[in-house]
Amino acid sequence: MKERLVSNNEKSFVQKAVLESTRVDGRSLDEFRKLRINFGTEWGSVHVSLGETRVLAQVSCEVVTPRATRPNEGTLFINVELGPMAAPHFESGRQSEASVQLNRILERAIKDSGCVDLESLCLVADEKVWNLRVDINVLNHEGNVIDCASIAALTALAHFKRPDVSLNGEEVIIHTIYERDPIPIGINHFPICVSYGIFNKGKLAIADPTYLEERVAEAKIVFGMNSYGELCGLHLGGITLTSSDLLLRTAVKGAKRARTIVQKIKDVIQDDAEKRKKNIPIGFSECIRLNEINALAQDRLHIRLKRFKLDKNCPGGDSEAEDEEDEPEAQDENQDQETAETNEEENEPMDTEETVVQIAEDSAVLLPKAADPKEQWIPEDSEEMKAPEEKKSAKKKKNKKKKKSKEARARMNDIEVSSDSEEETVMITSDDINR
Repeated sequence: MKERLVSNNEKSFVQKAVLESTRVDGRSLDEFRKLRINFGTEWGSVHVSLGETRVLAQVSCEVVTPRATRPNEGTLFINVELGPMAAPHFESGRQSEASVQLNRILERAIKDSGCVDLESLCLVADEKVWNLRVDINVLNHEGNVIDCASIAALTALAHFKRPDVSLNGEEVIIHTIYERDPIPIGINHFPICVSYGIFNKGKLAIADPTYLEERVAEAKIVFGMNSYGELCGLHLGGITLTSSDLLLRTAVKGAKRARTIVQKIKDVIQDDAEKRKKNIPIGFSECIRLNEINALAQDRLHIRLKRFKLDKNCPGGDSEAEDEEDEPEAQDENQDQETAETNEEENEPMDTEETVVQIAEDSAVLLPKAADPKEQWIPEDSEEMKAPEEKKSAKKKKNKKKKKSKEARARMNDIEVSSDSEEETVMITSDDINR
């Protein structure tokens, strides 16, 4: 299956967005996607996700004969597979140009920089050494696979532990993990790959480009940097040249990014070791996303309009273009103004007009209108929120009943009541008796 072509509308949209210092997913030009690292049950099994780009790395070892040029050093082999699972246009069982290029960049950054202590992998000089194999499978290709694959490979090497070995004369005995504790691999440093996409004829660079941005970009720069700020590898490919100032600026930013990633890798490995000591179940179950229709659906796949900076000359754009996250002080001032307005509204006198409306039994009552005509509804059962007009009407009814009872007592001499109801009371006078 051939790779889908990028339309002119998509290309122009991405280019104009980058020129306005915005991106399709709402990130800034120097912002990276979220990084997640999960470990499997076996040593050296790592799943890394950078945004929606997912990579699975597995480290294995075997005893082999060393090379004649380096008889006292072990070997390291890195294999990257880009199949139809990563993207439909990749073919299975056949290496594409992208997979070959990715493999070479990782070998130069990790293998040629002396990341792994190969001398510690020697068992018997000129006879037997350990061969480490790092298999990297790209599960989903959503841009910047190089960074994700390098993080997965380094994390898997740092997490892997080889079995212990003992020598009995010329015989080499490999012990299982039940007999002896496995031994970790010696890592000298962590060369992290940091990629940037080049736009606007080599004048702009964006960090962590997505798949669409990679295809629209004019060139791509990949730095291999460790936590000490040392440059372990450099790759520049594309159809345009860039300036030395841009290279220096991106290199400084890449060193900061590599430092934070290395620290995160160490923290994650330490947390995994503590979980294994406490016998907490470990696996890739944390990578599974539940309650979603699509497994690779993004949480917020939309353009965050609040990050867009509108032109000041546009009508009505001066207040709406402000970023809420970058201006917390303005939010506090607005909240203070709102609270002051609400307090003023509460202190305003009520209108004298009686606008109480009885809706129905066990329902709600409409309160009298204030200066600001806002309807407020309260339940009739709550005694504290009763309307003052209802209290006045109840008092009037009680006063009327008292007056009637006093007049009746003064007028009547003898009273005969036919029933308990007040409306059915009959008054008998002396004239009625004489009749």
